[in-house]
Amino acid sequence: MIHFFSLLKEFYYPALQHGFYSKQHRKAGLFLTLLYLLFRAKFSNEREVTVRLFGFEITANSPQTLLRLIKEIFLEQVYLFQTTNPSPRIIDGGANIGISVLYFKSLYPKAHITAIEPNPTAFFYLEKNIALNALSDVEAVPACLSDLKGKERFYVSPSGDIINGSLYPEIGISYLQEVESVCLSDYLAEGEVNLVKLDVEGAERQVYQDLKMSGNLAQSQQYLIEYHAVEGLPDIDSEMVDYFEQHGFYSLSKKSSSSYMDSQNRLLHFAQQERVVSAL
Repeated sequence: MIHFFSLLKEFYYPALQHGFYSKQHRKAGLFLTLLYLLFRAKFSNEREVTVRLFGFEITANSPQTLLRLIKEIFLEQVYLFQTTNPSPRIIDGGANIGISVLYFKSLYPKAHITAIEPNPTAFFYLEKNIALNALSDVEAVPACLSDLKGKERFYVSPSGDIINGSLYPEIGISYLQEVESVCLSDYLAEGEVNLVKLDVEGAERQVYQDLKMSGNLAQSQQYLIEYHAVEGLPDIDSEMVDYFEQHGFYSLSKKSSSSYMDSQNRLLHFAQQERVVSAL
């Protein structure tokens, strides 16, 4: 549970570094919004919440879920990337409730984004956040990424946490339902992509196989991949890095996130050798 002083240290002061809060009158609004989320997280965490942060109207199934995603995506900026394209094409695999979509739109307002999310509850909020902010050029796809098109079994946390849904019971634990599965390679075949972001809770293994079989790896200039190391699942971390490097990509260092400090999970960032791209 987040307390008042951690709210200041981990949320308020870091948020002040964001350009949106450079104006004095917005700082008070930020402080009051964070206090409201703290209060709701403590006394009414199981109910939907809607607030305004970073210039966006944002809704989530619970205050704690929203705070966790805001911290990782907007404050720690784990998905920060650079491109010279003012309207980049982005494939967001595992978009969850859409905080990553809002973040990419804050970086590149003219971005064209395909947001793919299999969890029905998360997808509901993804569509809602797109509509609340009248986002253009965003396609929401209710499906999971895999190496075959069709159906996959989908598992979720018995606690109701919508962040960790997975194709693997080792991660999701409780079976929910079958979901549609699509292949990243099909989206890459439609034309050049500036960024593929993957947070698919273990299914990066299937996506990796799909990329190898299709030969479409080079269709994206950059990849941001959250690699989930899970006991019982094959460890392909080194193999993936070698494969990308053998096919003209190099690794970009990313600043650490609290999300990875207590686990073996890693954030991998690859860019093509011939593209001049730097990570901040």
